[in-house]
Amino acid sequence: MAQTNGTNGHTNGNTAHAPTNDTSPSDPIPATHLLASFAAHAQTSQLTPALREKVKEVLLDFIGVIVGAITHAESTTPILTSITALQGPTVTKASPGVCTVLAQGEPRFLKQYAGLLNAALGHSLDFDDTYAPGTLHAGVTSISAVLTEAESLANAGSPPSADDITLAISVAYETTCRLGRELGYEAYSRGFHNTSTAGIFGSIAAVAVLRHLDTRTVEMAFGLAGSKAAGSMQYLDNGSWNKRLHPGFAVHDAFMCVALAEAGVIGASRILEGKSGFFKAYTPNESVDLGRLVQGLGEEWEWLGSSLKPYPACRMTHAFIESAGDMHDKRAKSSGQVSPEQIESVELRMSPANFILVGDPTPNKRHPTNVIDAQFSAYFQVAHSLLYGAKTGDMSAYSRLEDATIHQLTDKISIKTDKSMSAFGANEQQFPLGETQHPFTRDKVQQKFMALAVPVYGEERARQIVQAVDGLEKTDILQLLQLLR
Repeated sequence: MAQTNGTNGHTNGNTAHAPTNDTSPSDPIPATHLLASFAAHAQTSQLTPALREKVKEVLLDFIGVIVGAITHAESTTPILTSITALQGPTVTKASPGVCTVLAQGEPRFLKQYAGLLNAALGHSLDFDDTYAPGTLHAGVTSISAVLTEAESLANAGSPPSADDITLAISVAYETTCRLGRELGYEAYSRGFHNTSTAGIFGSIAAVAVLRHLDTRTVEMAFGLAGSKAAGSMQYLDNGSWNKRLHPGFAVHDAFMCVALAEAGVIGASRILEGKSGFFKAYTPNESVDLGRLVQGLGEEWEWLGSSLKPYPACRMTHAFIESAGDMHDKRAKSSGQVSPEQIESVELRMSPANFILVGDPTPNKRHPTNVIDAQFSAYFQVAHSLLYGAKTGDMSAYSRLEDATIHQLTDKISIKTDKSMSAFGANEQQFPLGETQHPFTRDKVQQKFMALAVPVYGEERARQIVQAVDGLEKTDILQLLQLLR
């Protein structure tokens, strides 16, 4: 793996904190120090109107996908049961400092477990926001860490302001997305899930902003996180629930790393750029650029390119889902119901990288029998959308895993790889719905939220949550969490 210095002329307000006595032009950029300094010195004056609006959008979406897991994810009850048992009977609703897990009633979890559960539930439907250049989900770790730490501080009598919360979410996203961009898709070939390997660092950055940690403490927490970052892609072998837990583990371990660092435990130095560090261990990407990683921190917000997901499936299938749904709607208007007999064959084209995750014609992808396999099957997603359409926030696809007509049609689908294609492109559609080039409009954001939240909260409370998030600048964190319980 080559680590290049990239552009050295970046201005981000943090360069004054970089070490000057032990580096030379040939040494790697002190990326760990600069990223830690970014979190330690973040100021609410850095918030822009675009950041404020984006935070509201991703926060509302995050709440929706978490509570959607209550209704739609079969893993929710076992995960809640196991973590409740692990925490033990000595922690109750009356215990000091306990935190909220969304839609689970009064606070009753220690913050590391509340963070774990919120993040795991938020990823259980594979419906959380994505960042294409890093092939990851940054919000599920970022917002889980922020809400939990903010509640913990408020319980202790030091509630963060709405601006502090907005800043912490922004810094967490930015940290996660920038690390994911350097890991690249190549990290998946090494068997790691970028959402969690990068997400633990973003979660630490979130806590650092809210707790006003100094650069040294953040560096030590980062250094400890290098021994906790994890997330195996082997979950694809049998559609396991490991993936749903990955961001939960990241948030839980972030709280652990911060607590250790605050107590004076020494973490590894230069954990990102070191010869045995994060990038060396977690990606074979030959284009890791430390200069690009830290350039413009605090001024250029890369995470604003994150996108919301209109469909609860792997992002690599979304452009296909939308196109197939459009075909269904046109055919249904002209001739009524669509059937497999009306379709002779379907040919899909995607990048070789995407083919590995969603296009390989293995039995569990062509004929998935569980939700995880179906979420990562272009065959199933296209067949379902051609036969039943594609609606924002619709979870009905996974109630049709045994639908014979879907499986009849998946046998008619072939997939070819195209080296000219990249990111999440599909056939003639380069950008799926939700990317900045093909935006997910605000009305669609709310439509998705209501579809997921109303079955859990009821329509009246769901609308109150929308109003509280829209007015985030004036919303007290404990009042918001009261609505979310």
